[in-house]
Amino acid sequence: MQEARFPYQDGTLPADPTADPGPDPVFAADPDLRRADGYRYQPSKPGDHQLPAGTRAFQYDVTTNALKARLAERKPELANATGIALYLTGGTALSDADLAALQGVHRDLGLSKLTRLHVYNLRSIQGGRECTPASGLPCAGQQARGGKFPYLWHNGWWDTWVRQLVLDDLDAVPDGAFSNHNFSEVSLRGAGSIGVMAFGHGPYAKLGVLYLPSVRTIAHDAFRRNQYLVKVNLPNAVEIDDFAFDDASRLQYFTAPQLKRLGRNALNDSHELISVNLPKLEYLGINCFDLNGKLIGLRLPSLVEMDKNAVTGFANLRWVHAPRLTTVWHNAITNNAKLTTVVMPSVIRLGPGALRGNSALTAVHLGATPPRQEADVFTASPNTTVFHTGDPAAWANFKPSGAPGLAVRPKP
Repeated sequence: MQEARFPYQDGTLPADPTADPGPDPVFAADPDLRRADGYRYQPSKPGDHQLPAGTRAFQYDVTTNALKARLAERKPELANATGIALYLTGGTALSDADLAALQGVHRDLGLSKLTRLHVYNLRSIQGGRECTPASGLPCAGQQARGGKFPYLWHNGWWDTWVRQLVLDDLDAVPDGAFSNHNFSEVSLRGAGSIGVMAFGHGPYAKLGVLYLPSVRTIAHDAFRRNQYLVKVNLPNAVEIDDFAFDDASRLQYFTAPQLKRLGRNALNDSHELISVNLPKLEYLGINCFDLNGKLIGLRLPSLVEMDKNAVTGFANLRWVHAPRLTTVWHNAITNNAKLTTVVMPSVIRLGPGALRGNSALTAVHLGATPPRQEADVFTASPNTTVFHTGDPAAWANFKPSGAPGLAVRPKP
């Protein structure tokens, strides 16, 4: 295991630096990161789940629209409870009044020990209301810091008693549903999509591990500023939109083995990011990674397009492996102080400054055909040798843009 991790621990590549180093073994070894158990909804009742000690379970008929009264009737048994498990009957949604009763039960009944909420047979939930200046809400004009400074969304979960939330039967998380939350654990095993700012702005929430086995799409800003996230596991996600995990400043591991598209600034300000597992990723968005100090190797075996400033300012990055990459846009791989090796034999277009400012870069492995170059591709990368697999005659006139004196040689 230790030897297999060397490319990700100290940057040591195989004898043939163009060979696939393989995924970081941590993604198979760590139980949080390898988990992929899936979920299928089945109606349930009390007794169907093994609940934590101290959890009080009961059924509730949503057609009565009287949850506040039902909770008050149970005050004696809830006084020492640490959790509530609510099993819905008569429908699969809560009215606004019932949801508010559940969110505020600690205040209404003076309950101080509750931290866990499970709601089963709940297939849909209310979204938030965006705190725009014209919203009329008490939070009008309040924004999440950074990026495009999106507005917060009011939803009734602000300052709630819930720290551990289990809504495994939910089909989707709508826009703003849990914005400004303070959860430490979240289980959403059935949710197929996460909406705009759904969990956006949780800088003090101690949510450390995020596992969403059914999610396929994550909208913009969905988890921005969740600064205690350490591990993210998205086994079936195919698209993550802009700023989705922006400013997840403690994030260390990110795995999304089916992901095709990762949007602009999606992992920006991920200072502590150590490794990613993105074997099917085809598009890497503008400024996707930034301000990173830990990641050593970036393996993107299916990547086709790398957008502007996608991989820039990495303090410790040693290698990039992208064998199917065809298009590298403006300043895409720039100012990475320890980067030594870039493998992209399929590239056909190098945008302005595509490999600029990588002072330690010694080897760029291209393919059989010289790519189209724009200005300053290799500027301030003075130690680079460009290796190719083509006919030397085809490469005879290739001059690295911005540094025409660099060596251009056949691959050994």
